[in-house]
Amino acid sequence: MKLTDDQQALVDAEDSLFTAACPGAGKTRAMVARFLKRTAEEPRRGIALISFTNAAVDEVRRRCGSQAEALRVPHFVGTFDAFIHRFVVTPLYVKAYNRKPNYVQSWHDVASASFRLRDMGRTQNLELKWFDFDPDGRAHLNLNRVPQDFGDAGAHGMLAQRKQEAEETASHIFGQLLRAGTITCEAARVLAAFWLNSAEERALLAGLLSARFAEVIVDESQDCGREELRILGFLRDCGVRVVMVGDVDQSIYEFRSATPAAVQEFAARLSVQLKLKDNWRSSPAIVAFNSGVRSGQLVETARGEHSIVQTPVHLIEFSALDQIVPAALDIAEQFKLAADDLVVLSHAEAHGMKAAGVVSLDGAGKNRVLAIAHAGSKLRSREADPKTRKKVVDQVQRSILAALTVGRETQHHSFAAVCEDVGVDPRWLENFAVRLALSLDAGAMSRGDFAAAVRDSLKAADWGHMSAPTSSDLGSLFRAPPEDAWASVASFGNNPSIRYSTVHGVKGMEFPGVVLVLPDRLRVDRVTGRTVLDDWEGDHNTEARRVLYVAGSRAQQLLVCAVHRKHVGRVASLLDSKNVPYIKI
Repeated sequence: MKLTDDQQALVDAEDSLFTAACPGAGKTRAMVARFLKRTAEEPRRGIALISFTNAAVDEVRRRCGSQAEALRVPHFVGTFDAFIHRFVVTPLYVKAYNRKPNYVQSWHDVASASFRLRDMGRTQNLELKWFDFDPDGRAHLNLNRVPQDFGDAGAHGMLAQRKQEAEETASHIFGQLLRAGTITCEAARVLAAFWLNSAEERALLAGLLSARFAEVIVDESQDCGREELRILGFLRDCGVRVVMVGDVDQSIYEFRSATPAAVQEFAARLSVQLKLKDNWRSSPAIVAFNSGVRSGQLVETARGEHSIVQTPVHLIEFSALDQIVPAALDIAEQFKLAADDLVVLSHAEAHGMKAAGVVSLDGAGKNRVLAIAHAGSKLRSREADPKTRKKVVDQVQRSILAALTVGRETQHHSFAAVCEDVGVDPRWLENFAVRLALSLDAGAMSRGDFAAAVRDSLKAADWGHMSAPTSSDLGSLFRAPPEDAWASVASFGNNPSIRYSTVHGVKGMEFPGVVLVLPDRLRVDRVTGRTVLDDWEGDHNTEARRVLYVAGSRAQQLLVCAVHRKHVGRVASLLDSKNVPYIKI
């Protein structure tokens, strides 16, 4: 299919630029076309195409097809994290510490990133992900990141009073992790900022980066935080062309330090400003919904095969979450869409799960036996997506590794580093975890019998040269889960009649039909005291409002807004005021 004039302008631009792209604008297609053109033009230096998710990177690689030369050195296709790790942090870390760092994805992958203060009472552990870090490693607790269920009524007040103590502990742990060579994506950004403050290190990096790259293309640039923007500014100062493509109204990762206002400010200083306004994904009614929710000024137009679809947005009222899916399926049937064509989207995962009839297993990650039962169910299920399968296998691997590291100091080391220390091949461990989970059927056993079967399987395993876990270690590590948690095992095999996800989980994806859930209790912003409907009515540009925009813009043919009866009148008034074609059921 031939590129549009706007897409071709992105491909052919000869200076640093920012392209504002609406949902379904074909930006990936245009970026890949530019990437292939530029890699063919540059005889020595490389072209980098970076995004924020592995899924987006995999899609770029797939679209490069048979043109494998574009994916070889000196060119680079990968995530922003991988770019920072490889080209900024690793060379300077090796220079400073005389050793290679060991990268992990998040604080979740490091045991010591979850910690307690003395006399905390019955509260959750504190998490390093609740803290921001200065370039010198000093921690700052962001109380807005502390979950509502952190503890009892006074827990948040207690933490606020002990903020300095929490920050000092977090700073100390951060330093220990750094010295151990364990670098998370967050830590890599802190290190990059630290070294970019040094004239000596800046000069070294400038020489390395300007010699390696002629151009860096940034996909989903609205997700840049201040660290990424600083690196992009440094690249531009080094003479590297910076090409940014994104939609600031789809910035929904402020909890990962995305800064949409700073992105807009940075982008406005780039020489060329372009727009991709043709939406090749959605019907006119869905495009109207997008325009009604969007805070920015980009005006999109429905194009492509769904531009002739006249289906209005459907507004359904519910009082209980289990009423949503039957009503949505009835609507979908009218437009010849099946259950497999739909996805239920919500801001909080619990609302989508309940609407889809799925029982939550909050304890699965804490009790190792329950985690193994859960993993077996998900691996046997045809409905589980690759991300879910990887997550449950990871839980089983960590459970097994715990049995092999009893008595060892591993809290400051990454998963890969612990495997190396124990002498276990990560590929063997992954295969063993899958076999263990699939070999045991939780639905056919009591909790005690299942726990005993897990321990027996581990005792009988061939540990090779490794020290096999003792019976006492297995008994303490793999205890039967509580009765109330095990009662949910019966629901493991019950696949939902419809897919569900958080809005964040479907970023970059599209579906024939979307069911957007607005529950009884709307999330209240701790700073402003407003809900998403307050933001929409008051025309406030907030992440909560952008989450609605991202959710609705995933739909191709049918958008169903499932709204609790307390809020349905407000939503109807908003749709009316924004001239969104809709029908109320």
